[in-house]
Amino acid sequence: MHRRVTQAAAVVAMLALLITGCTSQASNIGIAKDKTNNVVDTGFNVSTVGSYDSADTAVVVSVDSQNNAVTFMNMDAGRQYTLYYDGTTYVQDKYSGPMAISQIKAGDVVDVNFLKGKRQIASIQLSPGAWVYDNIGNYNLGGINKTASIGSATYSLPDDVLVLSGGKRAEVMDIVAQDVISVRGIDHKIYSINVEKGHGYLRLKNDQALIGGWIEVGNTVIREITEDMLLVVPEGSYQVVLSNNGASCIKDVIIERDKEVVLDVGDLEIIQDKTGMILLSVTPDSAKVKIDGKEVDISQAIELSYGIHQVRLEASGYDSLTKYIQVGSEYAKISFTLEETKKPKDDDSYSQNDLTQPESDKGEAPSLSENTISAVSGNRVYIDAPKNVEVYLDSNYIGISPVSFKKKVGSHTITLRKSGYVTKSYTIYLYNDGEDITYSFTDLEKESTTVSGNESSSGSSKSSTETNDGTVSGNESTSSSSSQTTESGNDTGDKSDSAGDDNSDKE
Repeated sequence: MHRRVTQAAAVVAMLALLITGCTSQASNIGIAKDKTNNVVDTGFNVSTVGSYDSADTAVVVSVDSQNNAVTFMNMDAGRQYTLYYDGTTYVQDKYSGPMAISQIKAGDVVDVNFLKGKRQIASIQLSPGAWVYDNIGNYNLGGINKTASIGSATYSLPDDVLVLSGGKRAEVMDIVAQDVISVRGIDHKIYSINVEKGHGYLRLKNDQALIGGWIEVGNTVIREITEDMLLVVPEGSYQVVLSNNGASCIKDVIIERDKEVVLDVGDLEIIQDKTGMILLSVTPDSAKVKIDGKEVDISQAIELSYGIHQVRLEASGYDSLTKYIQVGSEYAKISFTLEETKKPKDDDSYSQNDLTQPESDKGEAPSLSENTISAVSGNRVYIDAPKNVEVYLDSNYIGISPVSFKKKVGSHTITLRKSGYVTKSYTIYLYNDGEDITYSFTDLEKESTTVSGNESSSGSSKSSTETNDGTVSGNESTSSSSSQTTESGNDTGDKSDSAGDDNSDKE
C-alpha cells in the first residue's frame, strides 16, 4: 500500500514539473537566456495580422515589385511617402473583393491602412469613394481658376495632380488635345491623369503639288495642307488620304508615341475630271452654305471634285458649323443641322466656354483658322526658350525661337523641334485678359546618334529614314531612347526665320 502511494506521488510530481516547464517556455516566446541569465531579444515578435495604427486615402505614385514598396501621394497635404508590403498585406478591389498587389497601378486612388512606425502596409483597397473616367478624349484641362471639364462635368485640378505618360511623371501641359487619357478623383477633385494613348508626328515630303489641298489621317485629323507643317497625330495605324486639284494619293502610316514619321508623297496620282454630285440638306433652310470658302446654292445638287472639301454653314440665331466631307462617289446625299445659339450669361466676362473648340468635341480636327476663336487685339504670345528650335503653332510652322505670334483665345498646341533632339509638344490655354504672355519651356532632350546605313538627307532640317514606299517604319522613327537618324546642327539653319522677321503671324 505504501509503495502504491509513493508511485502515485512520483507521477504527480513529474506531471507538475512538465506543466511548470511548458508554462515557463510558453511565456517566454521570442526571449532567450544566456549563461549569465541575461534576457536576449531574438528579433521574433508576435503581432496580429492586419493590425494598423494609421490610415489614408491617397493616389499611388509607383509600385516597386522588386523591393515590395508602394509610393503614395496624399493629395490634401501634398505629401509623398513610401510603405512596404509582404505576404500578410490584404489587397481588395473597390467592392471588397480580393485582388493581387500586382493589380494596383500608378494613378489608382486607394484607401491604405498601415503601421506607421514600421512603414508596413496592413491592407490596401481601391477606394470605393473614387470615380474613374477611362479612355476619354472629350476633356478640357485649361478651365478658369484651376478647373478641368470632362464632358459636361467640372472638377478642380490641383497643381500637384499626378500626371503619368508612358510610365513616367509628366505635367498637365504635356497633354495635347490628341491624347486619350484616364482620370481618377474623389468628389469634385482630380487626383491623377494617365495618358493611355499619346501622340506622334507626321511630316510630308515632296508635297509641293498638295499645298493648299487637304489631308485626312483616318478619322482623326482633317485639315488644309500648309508648307512645312508638322501634324500632331494620335499614336496608331492610319490610312492617309491627300488631295488637291485632281492630284491625290493614299498612304498607310504607323504613328508611334513621341516619334516622327516622314511621308513621301512624290508619287501623286493625277485624277482627270473625276467629280461627284452632292445634294445637301440643311436645317434651318435659311442657312448660308459655303464650300471651300465660296457660297453655293443648295437647292440643287452641287458638282465637286473627288477629295476633301470644307463646308461652312451659318444662320442667324444658330451656332455656325464647319464640317469636312470627302467626295469619292458619283452621287451622295448629306444632311446638316445647326444648333440654336445659347444666350451668354454675361457679355462682359468670359467663362470656361471661351476655351471650347466648336468642332473638337464632334471628333473633328479643324485647321488653324477654325481651331481658334478670336484674336485679342494687340496682345502677343512670346516663346523665349529653348532658343534656336523650330516652333509650330497648331501644326503650322511659325519660325525659329525666340518667336512670337498673335494671341488668340483658346487652347493651342505648341510643338518644338530641332535636329538631333526629341520633338516635344505642349498645350497652352490663352484667355482674354488683355495681356501679353511669355513661355519658356525646358530644353529638348537629345536623341541617340546611332546612324543606319540607308539614311538619306532631304537637304533640310527635316531628314528621315524612309522605307521603299516613302513611309518611315516605326523602328526607324526618331525617339529619345532609340534613333536611327542623325542630322547636322547646321540643318536647322535652313530655317532662317528669326524673331525679328516675325514670320510667326502665319495663319
